[in-house]
Amino acid sequence: MRLPILTPRLRLAAVGYGLLVFFWLSPEDNHVWPVALLGAGLGLMTVSLLVVNRFGGRVIPRRWLLPGAALAGLLAGGGGAVAAAGLMLFKTALHSHLYPDYPFTLMLAMLARAPAWGLAGLLASLALALLWTEKG
Repeated sequence: MRLPILTPRLRLAAVGYGLLVFFWLSPEDNHVWPVALLGAGLGLMTVSLLVVNRFGGRVIPRRWLLPGAALAGLLAGGGGAVAAAGLMLFKTALHSHLYPDYPFTLMLAMLARAPAWGLAGLLASLALALLWTEKG
């Protein structure tokens, strides 16, 4: 199986994501679901860009597909929770109110979910890899 190469479309997607985060940082908002989606997106985009940048265009043997997908999914899922907590911290520090947008206990609760998010990413990436091997 050959992994795709890093294209300008992927780089533009990363720039678009950065703009989305920039616009999310501005308004007063303390909802958890937007930051959770942004964190999951950041974890997925970071791992995807790292894998495509390092292994893009190379042929990956079938025996490495499932372990590689599992590792990438674990890192993307767990990294998404850590990224969400980081985005919460950054927005709270940027706005610096008397009452923070995201309390410290909420950030810790998001970090406590990192193992579950990592497991979810692992299982989702394994499912996609199994579908991909059945197709090809």
